[in-house]
Amino acid sequence: MTSNPKPQEITRSAISVDKRSGQDVLKGLRTNEVFVAIVGPAGSGSGTAAKILKAFLEETDFEVEIVKASALIRAAAERAGRPVPPTDARKSIENVEMMQDRGDELRKGKLYARPEDHSAIARLALKQIAELRASLQGQTFSGVPVEPDGKHRAYIIDSLRHPAEVAILREVYQDAFTLLGIVCDPVKREKRIRENFFDRSQWGEPKVREQVREFLTRDEDAPEKHGQHVSDTFHEADFFVDNSIDAGDDLAFTGMNDQLRRFVNLITQSKIVRPTISETAMHHARSAQMRSACLSRQVGAALVDANGNIVATGTNDVPQAGGGLYGEGFTIQLEGDQRCAFRDSVFCSSNREQNKIIEELLEEFPELMEGKDKFEVLKRIRGTRIGGLIEFSRAVHAEMDAILSASISGTSPCGCRMYVTTYPCHYCARHIVASGIDEVQFIEPYPKSKATELHSDSITTESNDWTPPSQGGTHVLFRPFVGVAPQLYRRVFLKDRSYKDKITGEFVFGTPDWGRPTEVYKVSYSAMEAELALEVDRA
Repeated sequence: MTSNPKPQEITRSAISVDKRSGQDVLKGLRTNEVFVAIVGPAGSGSGTAAKILKAFLEETDFEVEIVKASALIRAAAERAGRPVPPTDARKSIENVEMMQDRGDELRKGKLYARPEDHSAIARLALKQIAELRASLQGQTFSGVPVEPDGKHRAYIIDSLRHPAEVAILREVYQDAFTLLGIVCDPVKREKRIRENFFDRSQWGEPKVREQVREFLTRDEDAPEKHGQHVSDTFHEADFFVDNSIDAGDDLAFTGMNDQLRRFVNLITQSKIVRPTISETAMHHARSAQMRSACLSRQVGAALVDANGNIVATGTNDVPQAGGGLYGEGFTIQLEGDQRCAFRDSVFCSSNREQNKIIEELLEEFPELMEGKDKFEVLKRIRGTRIGGLIEFSRAVHAEMDAILSASISGTSPCGCRMYVTTYPCHYCARHIVASGIDEVQFIEPYPKSKATELHSDSITTESNDWTPPSQGGTHVLFRPFVGVAPQLYRRVFLKDRSYKDKITGEFVFGTPDWGRPTEVYKVSYSAMEAELALEVDRA
């Protein structure tokens, strides 16, 4: 019988002891790369934003590459033998719609012998980024990862059209990824589309106007899940800029320039930048949103007075006798909490009441059920506006909670601004108007809302020449939020370095001890464990 060989004894002298500090090890593992994707509805100017962003990043010593999603779609379609517009063809809605079709086909996957994958175009962008990195480092990408060499590089993806594209890029690039949303007035976008795609003689034709509106609707929210859903993608943005002001051909004078320069300063941490009152208010609104236990959605609101003071916040939840909502106490105990999520029988009251209406409808009109499965009929009817009824919710909406909270504390909402995470419903809209609020800023859309349709006499989305009601104006302004979104707020505003010489007090813009907030690393955490594992010599 043979015995197993005795393991070779490794002495301390045979081990190469790493004398670097943990900070130095991490510094060598950082990629020093950032990834910025752009999202904006058609006509908002995402391509222009990409060019300006490239110029500003280059000024901060970044090597910058722009990845065009349309070019990736074109190349994939050509390889598959699918029709695409000629590269030198004149811009037209028909040609853009053809490219929309090719993008939809990629996400659906069938024509490419692939399963449906709504992140498909983002995956093409990932491949091109890998190829660009390899090329910049004098290598060729062949499917084997090319490790970043530590140089400062930025990759701009122009542009995303589906939430799944954002999700996969965030998963891959983590804190090094930022989504930039381009806000633009809808009337301005329609005008740009007409002027770019049609002859001057056609601009005022009703047929052309209708064609443009249909094109924009498909761009923002196509009926198919694999179609473009810019509206759902847009509110995922980390930073919003407004491009409603036309600038012509000179990129040095667009309405986005100052905003984009600030964005670059924030993600590169090259200057001290502090939040605006609007950004802080929206951050408070997002914090309030997380208090909600509603089974349907979470919404938060913050009310700001004319001096910039946050006077109240609100969330959507069930009211409690005596004032306020359930869940506002200092205890974590849920005894007596009658919110839908915590009562003995957990269900959504709104859904249940909607279904009772549908049941009554089916009893009154039994022919709707003939030869059909009852559950399928119920589901189809729920897909109509009946399923969108909001009057049976037990929750006080976030906007109303903020208004009531301010009133209970003795603060008038008159002349205040409201920051809300989701566009107000038409119920809240009328109370916003009646309470004397001047302006509402929001991030996420709410398609069910009929606020502007029902209250066009007192609500406007047009900011040009607008006068606040508290100063004699006739309309409350509802407009998209612009600036740092709540999910980016902590990363870019939390102080992470010294700003002064501790002896003299002179200003010195230091470097963070443990890296910038956008840092990611070249290797996995298990590889970092091995690299950082400490060997201690005996005394």
